[in-house]
Amino acid sequence: MTYRLAPITGDNIPVPQLIFNCLPRAGGDHVRVALYILATHSTDPRDIAHALALKSVQAAQKSLDFWHGAGLLIPEQGVQAPQAIQEKAPPLSAEELRFAAMRDPVVSMLATEGQTCLGRALGQKDIQRLVSLYVNESIPPEVILLCASHLAALGRGTVGQLERELDRWSQLGVNNGEEAEQYLQLLDLRQRREQTVAAMLGIAAQDLNMADKRCVRRWYEEYGYDDAMVEEAILHAGANKEVKYINGILKSWHAKGWRMPQDARGAGELEGSNIRVDRAAPSGNDILRRAVSRPLRLKREE
Repeated sequence: MTYRLAPITGDNIPVPQLIFNCLPRAGGDHVRVALYILATHSTDPRDIAHALALKSVQAAQKSLDFWHGAGLLIPEQGVQAPQAIQEKAPPLSAEELRFAAMRDPVVSMLATEGQTCLGRALGQKDIQRLVSLYVNESIPPEVILLCASHLAALGRGTVGQLERELDRWSQLGVNNGEEAEQYLQLLDLRQRREQTVAAMLGIAAQDLNMADKRCVRRWYEEYGYDDAMVEEAILHAGANKEVKYINGILKSWHAKGWRMPQDARGAGELEGSNIRVDRAAPSGNDILRRAVSRPLRLKREE
């Protein structure tokens, strides 16, 4: 089946020639962001990420930075302009790799240890790409190897995924071995928190989607809550044990300045069977003993 352009009905917008000139090096997200900006004049990365269903706000910001570097966008007055996107150098050729290995012993070590960390043997092209991360992009070898081990543990041990993950780490400010170790510790802590929350909800940790995980991250890292506060919110949620609903409860508590479970319990928010009373010492009232001593009363028959 062949096609032709449908008649223009007046709802079209002008597209600068600059965008067409950048098509060979602009990714799909970059093009979508450019068209969205032309249609809405919005350059807010959060709005763009939400409207276009991008993976993250950082992905929208990366596209904004790309178009700023290309000349489509200019910085606002009084706001520091982001640095223009630098074009990456192509991977080392086989000859360049050989000379690099002769000049720097780290190159050979990285080629060997990189394959070990990724858990697979790499072809010549992949080795050239791997070493280029160190030679061309000046990424410390320890950062490359730590990232490779992390991806291999997740079952994503390819050089392409390594390149993308290192780009993301760079955007997050992870630039040396110490920062990489701290970031991996944070990822491990986040995973344990997700498992804890999933256990509280009675579901498997893998059933949490990305939006759920962002909510869990916000509870602990932004609101500063602990497991007890999250458990209290789940108690308040009753039968509605959805992460989004619990997030609304914790967001409300954070806005009110409530920091401990006692703050929520003393505010009259619990009703009916959800009421929980914690005492420092027993009240002394034994309801079973009181029932034995209570006189038996029969219902009067009419």
